[in-house]
Amino acid sequence: MAGLIAERLDTPAHADAAAVRAARQSDVSFWTGASLSEGHAGLALLHRHAAGREEGQGRARAFTRAAFAATGQSPLHHPGLFDGTAGLAFALQDVSRDEPRFLPSLGRLHEQLARQVIDADWPRVPGAVADHHYDLVYGAAGIAVQLCAAAPATPLVEEALERCLRHLVWVAADGNWAVGGRLDTGMAHGAAGIAAALAAAWRRDRRVPGQRAALDELTGWLLAVGDGGAGPGRGGSSGGAGGLRWSRVVPADGREAAPAWCHGTGGVAAGLLAVARATGDPGLEARAFAALDGLLDRVAGGDVPRSPTVCHGLAGIAALAHEFAAHGSAGAARALPGLALRLVDAADPGLPLLYRDHETTGHVVDNPGLLTGAAGIALTLRALATGHRPGWWSVLFPR
Repeated sequence: MAGLIAERLDTPAHADAAAVRAARQSDVSFWTGASLSEGHAGLALLHRHAAGREEGQGRARAFTRAAFAATGQSPLHHPGLFDGTAGLAFALQDVSRDEPRFLPSLGRLHEQLARQVIDADWPRVPGAVADHHYDLVYGAAGIAVQLCAAAPATPLVEEALERCLRHLVWVAADGNWAVGGRLDTGMAHGAAGIAAALAAAWRRDRRVPGQRAALDELTGWLLAVGDGGAGPGRGGSSGGAGGLRWSRVVPADGREAAPAWCHGTGGVAAGLLAVARATGDPGLEARAFAALDGLLDRVAGGDVPRSPTVCHGLAGIAALAHEFAAHGSAGAARALPGLALRLVDAADPGLPLLYRDHETTGHVVDNPGLLTGAAGIALTLRALATGHRPGWWSVLFPR
């Protein structure tokens, strides 16, 4: 399945044509040539990891060049991981492992990213914060993940990383990430993503004052607002038999968020696991395992995402199970075969890209992209088939 998707998106021209078709099916403008999430940068990863080695490398280089060419028409003025300079740098860094001729360009891109971060206008006034200032998808959390991986770490890169971390420490304090009076719990735009980014930096010895306290505050808040079936914060040592579960935002209507990587229980469990691994906390790891086990049990019982994609769909649930199984979760390991089978069975070779995204707006879209499209599903299928943790999962599960 992964190879068939790669064949249908074998050239930048074919990917652009698929994006034009998808745009007619959606009222959301999402395709940007240089984007990691919905652009050629993400498809470079598809071909490096999901196609045959020699042919895949050639296509990965072609998509990388197409991503850079796209910046000539639509310059990347924003630094975000999934839609900006950090994402293009992530893809280029990955492809450079096979093509060292890209390394000088990567160095220049990291310097550009660092300057954008230093110049960024990130408000530090409660109530003035938007999620794109701090989150994993667009903001400081995702950018910090990429800056942590930048090599060499030049003085400008170090300055930018420190700014990201200091901003995240401030955001974590006293619920400063609130938007419209609500606190997002999740990985994509909330507390779990902030915690995962701070934990990844902590694990790499990239630290600023208050960082450990911020990790403790975020973790404590997430555990307090989790619901183990007996009301928020009353789930016991592991959140009850089914583990803790989380709504999308707090305050909430009492409902658990739909199964997904981006929002709710799945992403929160991954954030807690990242903190547990970074700080050496086996008790927190057990609670993360229990939370994901409960979610996987609910999916097996029929609470299956409508979309097959990574962000808010079945591929994201499979990726979560794969990640947790690799860290020793027996429950996740048991769930993996069934999730893989569900994902394979969801394919329809009669569709342009085998899978369609069911957008949260209700549209059904033949999306070619990484985060909400066929490329991400193909890469997930490849990881499930090989059993290896792909490097690109660092954007989903910072470490």
